[in-house]
Amino acid sequence: MHDVLVELVVVMAGSVLAALVLRQLRLPPVVGFILVGILAGPGGLRLVTNRHTIEVVAEVGVMLLLFTVGLKLKLGDLWKMKGTVFGSGTLQVAATGAAAAGIALAIGRTPVEAVVWGMVVALSSTALVMFLLEGSGQTSSPLGRGMIGILLLQDLAVVPIMLALPLLAGKQSDAAAVTLFLLQAVGIIALTIIGARLVFPTLAARVVAAGSRELFTLTTVLVAVGTALVFGQFGLSMALGAFLAGMVVSESEYVSRMVDDVTPLRDVFNSVFFVSLGMLVDPAVWVARPLATIGLVLAVVLGKSLLAGLAIWPAVRDVRLAFAVGLGLGQIGEFSVVVATEAMRLGIPPGGGSKLFLAVAVPTMILTPGLNAISRRIAERCQSGCSDLDLDNHLVIVGYGVNGRNVHRALRLLEVPDTVVDLNPHTIKELEENGDAAVYGDASQEAVLRAAGVHRARGVIIAIPDAAATRGVVQAVREIAPEVNIIARTRYVREVGPLEELGANQVIPEEFETSLELVGRVLEIYGAPPQVILEEKMKLRQQHYGVLRSIDQPGDRGELQPFGERLRLVELEVAAGSAAAGRSLRELDLRRITGATVLAVQDDGDTTTNPSPDTVLRAGHRLVALADGSCEEKLRSLVGTS
Repeated sequence: MHDVLVELVVVMAGSVLAALVLRQLRLPPVVGFILVGILAGPGGLRLVTNRHTIEVVAEVGVMLLLFTVGLKLKLGDLWKMKGTVFGSGTLQVAATGAAAAGIALAIGRTPVEAVVWGMVVALSSTALVMFLLEGSGQTSSPLGRGMIGILLLQDLAVVPIMLALPLLAGKQSDAAAVTLFLLQAVGIIALTIIGARLVFPTLAARVVAAGSRELFTLTTVLVAVGTALVFGQFGLSMALGAFLAGMVVSESEYVSRMVDDVTPLRDVFNSVFFVSLGMLVDPAVWVARPLATIGLVLAVVLGKSLLAGLAIWPAVRDVRLAFAVGLGLGQIGEFSVVVATEAMRLGIPPGGGSKLFLAVAVPTMILTPGLNAISRRIAERCQSGCSDLDLDNHLVIVGYGVNGRNVHRALRLLEVPDTVVDLNPHTIKELEENGDAAVYGDASQEAVLRAAGVHRARGVIIAIPDAAATRGVVQAVREIAPEVNIIARTRYVREVGPLEELGANQVIPEEFETSLELVGRVLEIYGAPPQVILEEKMKLRQQHYGVLRSIDQPGDRGELQPFGERLRLVELEVAAGSAAAGRSLRELDLRRITGATVLAVQDDGDTTTNPSPDTVLRAGHRLVALADGSCEEKLRSLVGTS
């Protein structure tokens, strides 16, 4: 146990050092993690010799990574991606596998070795690509969806590939056993979906009701790792199981809290995973066969990128976006290592041996962050191809979630021109079909903002939930349009200051707007009139929520006065010949003129509470009103004898 802890400490210490160095160089830390694994592993300084324990920890990281990615995609989104998953994904696996096998045959490998080489080359790194997409916020973009669609099919393809290996090795395989396995796979997937839909909501509600954050975190990890383990027990991809579990429970009302709880654990375990990949490599192969490894690395990256781009093109119909997707999938993945390991166990290693295979596979992963950054830039240029909208003095709504949709509807009722910017292509298509102005793209990009006419707009409303993305949009808008009015929605009041510093004119924090509504409801319970409630809310907003933010600091409570000290109930009789006699409450407009609120009208013992504005006052009527000193004086002058 002591040795295991020592090796884990070595791995984590190396990861921290590599991340710090690469951050200074503005390079992705994942490259450093892999290099640490190469240096510390059996082929390097041999600081870590027990790779098995490291691999176990690494597998947990992959599960949590795929679970959190699944949390951000709904099952309905997967169905919308069916063309990409089963069409483009199948085409990519088949074409890449066939091409790799053909090249292996051409250089003299046996047919069986060539087929195995085709299998391992066809698969990309789900964990690495998902990690990079998650870090760049691209999981929901067309670029991310294209990559995820193909990766999902690759994970599904692992099942038939693993079933085919015994046949390639010349071992007998029972057709009935294969059929039973496939039926079990379908059954497990179906049970996972049903269980998550029916059981999880009840379980989550009870855990939340218990009021323990630790219990909620433990339950979240249990759902992710437990589902993955069940898939693994039946010979399915554990990563696929974790991803599916996250996708199915993504419709839960607690999904944001689940993401917050899992993310720190995921990041720690993921660093270990990428270190473990580096430990697979024997650097001596690079020294002994430099030209062969460099040539194979380039062939794999370029060949896979080209074939993946061709496979996704029918789904995206954009050459640049297709190339960007292909470029992000140009590496050999971790499931390739699993397939290669099983093939070696059965006596059919990939062409050239396991050491050469790993010496080629890991460098393709090291190149992936850089290639992924290039693919994002290409995808962003695709967005800049849209022409500017012919709008002027309009409002730009960034994000078409619940808040953005409500603002858009309200503006339509008011006949105020607006345009929506969103990253969901289905949303943009729907808006355009309805005749609304809409622009697809990342609102932090200048080309997208100019296409939406931000430089000619009266105001920009930012209604996206992600705080970091909101800051990026505010900064980008302010650089393009220094005078435009920016209203930003944010979740927490601590984000108000940074957004205002970046140039937001108004920031609406959800947590304190909720507090203001609660304050208003309390004032209503104690009989405060609507005018007083509105005044107190306005004071708090004008102070930038200062009273609420500094509620624990004595002496900094603004000018909010207890309304009970200012208001009281008064009872007045309408005098004959007064200005109020013979006129309705609507005509008198007492609230505007006097500030008092009429709560009831009494007539010969009958009391009408909350009287209608059409109620006509007559001599002898008694009014019950809520007013302070000045309001009462004005009210008496109207209803008393003139």
